[in-house]
Amino acid sequence: MKIEYPWTESQFVRLALYDFELGPRSGRGKATLLLVIFMIIGFLAINIVHRGFTYSVWDFVIVAAGLCWYALRGALMIRMFGRAFKRSGMDGVNLKYNLEEEQIKIQVDEKPEQTLEWSTIKRVIRTQEGFMIYPGPMWLPAARLEEDRTADELAALLQRKVTDYRDKSQHKLKLKD
Repeated sequence: MKIEYPWTESQFVRLALYDFELGPRSGRGKATLLLVIFMIIGFLAINIVHRGFTYSVWDFVIVAAGLCWYALRGALMIRMFGRAFKRSGMDGVNLKYNLEEEQIKIQVDEKPEQTLEWSTIKRVIRTQEGFMIYPGPMWLPAARLEEDRTADELAALLQRKVTDYRDKSQHKLKLKD
C-alpha cells in the first residue's frame, strides 16, 4: 500500500496533538493537569488554614489563573506545535510510504529511500484520520492512501504486522478546521 503527501503544518499539528493525547507519553499530560489542580487546591487550603474561611482577592486570582490555564492550554499547545513546525524547515517536504508484507519503504523528497523492518515497529495507533507508527511517531493519513485501498485494509495489514496495535478511531481532536 502506498501513501504520499506533502508534510504541512496542519499534518504536523494533527500528529503532535494525537501523539500528545494518545501516544506513549499521554499519561504525562494527565499527570500535569492533576498536579496543577492539586496545587491550586493546596494553595487555597493553605490560605484557608491561615486565615480561616474568609476569602481574599488572591484566592480568586489563584482560581482564575487555574481556569484560564485550563481553558487556554489547547490553543497554547496548537500555537506551540505550529511554531515548532515553522522552525523545523520541513514545510512542503514530500513523504512517500510504501507498506509491503516484508517492510516499510520511506522516501523523503528526492533523498535515498529508507527501509524499515516490521520488527522495529513497536506500536501503531489508529485515529479518526490516520495511523501513528512508533518509534517516531510517523503519520500515515488515511485520506492519502492510493485510490484503490481503504483505511480498513491498511488497518488489517498493520494489525498482522505489529503486536501493539490500538484502535482509537473514536477519539476526536479538539481542532477548529
